[in-house]
Amino acid sequence: MVHSQHALNYQQSMSSNHPTKSKSSSQRPIPENWASLADRLNPARPAFDAALKASWKTLSKSERKRIIAQDQRDIRALKQRGSTKDLPFSAEMDDHCETSPVAYRHVAPLLEFLAGRIGRKSSDLMIYDPYYCAGAVAGHLKRLGFDSVYNRPEDFYRVIREGKIPRHDVVVTNPPYSGDHFDKLLRFLAENKKPALLLLPEHFSKKAMLYSDEQFCFLTPPERYHYWTPEGMRLDQQKNEKKKKQHMNLVLGRRNSPFVSYWFISMEPIVSKDELFSIVNRGEIKVVDGCRLYSHQAEIKPTNFKGEEVTPAAAAPASTEEDGNVTVSKKKHSKKRRVS
Repeated sequence: MVHSQHALNYQQSMSSNHPTKSKSSSQRPIPENWASLADRLNPARPAFDAALKASWKTLSKSERKRIIAQDQRDIRALKQRGSTKDLPFSAEMDDHCETSPVAYRHVAPLLEFLAGRIGRKSSDLMIYDPYYCAGAVAGHLKRLGFDSVYNRPEDFYRVIREGKIPRHDVVVTNPPYSGDHFDKLLRFLAENKKPALLLLPEHFSKKAMLYSDEQFCFLTPPERYHYWTPEGMRLDQQKNEKKKKQHMNLVLGRRNSPFVSYWFISMEPIVSKDELFSIVNRGEIKVVDGCRLYSHQAEIKPTNFKGEEVTPAAAAPASTEEDGNVTVSKKKHSKKRRVS
């Protein structure tokens, strides 16, 4: 029967993509094209499945029941993805946020160039993100062609003390914004002597004792980045009625964008700062449209959401670029924020 076959195909596709829970959180990447059953049956949603909608009423009761049960399991797994009960380190509640997939797309050309410079394929470039939140980074980078990403629920500082830093070619991270994490990270990078791409608020250069403007160049986005708090983290936020009105994506979480942020980039010792600019100017690295590379932070001018220069008081709202298709609302952004 055609409709029954469609139901079978639907179930198989959902089974291959749904975020089942595994023993290791690092092995649980966010599904790329997952959408809830409600979204697939709603013509107004981007994930609308016309074939499923057409066949739905003709499916047997047991077939519909199986599809609904699978959808409910998927939703439960997504809501549990951000559980903090198994994390082997303590963290500030406001630090529980993950980087937008958009931000990773902006640095992908730099990572591809770095891979080529050290004689690796992009898929073999060993990327290390030492700060774990809920593991989304591995899935986001994998979809950009970077398969070797180490981001596990470990206490980064204990790993340093025990001398168990994993093999890696580059550090790509959005560290916790609370406390002295940035200073600790800079201390590690000074000893690590490998390229690093750090997503940070613009004001962090003023608060870190070990920071030097000469260490980095800066990649700014065309629109302000936002971040995602996975379901199951920052429960105080979810219980607060006002917070419930913010933009929600079932796969990524709750959106917030409290700070202007951009990438602090050091490709040394592989590529010097001056050489990197020469390479970009020659077109060997094609910067994503709308992004801009600066040699010094003082050169960066505030822009609005269209990328137009403005006075600081008129700085841009959060990025309007969509990161997923499971939208709940698009209300006011939160003032809280966190780690990759």
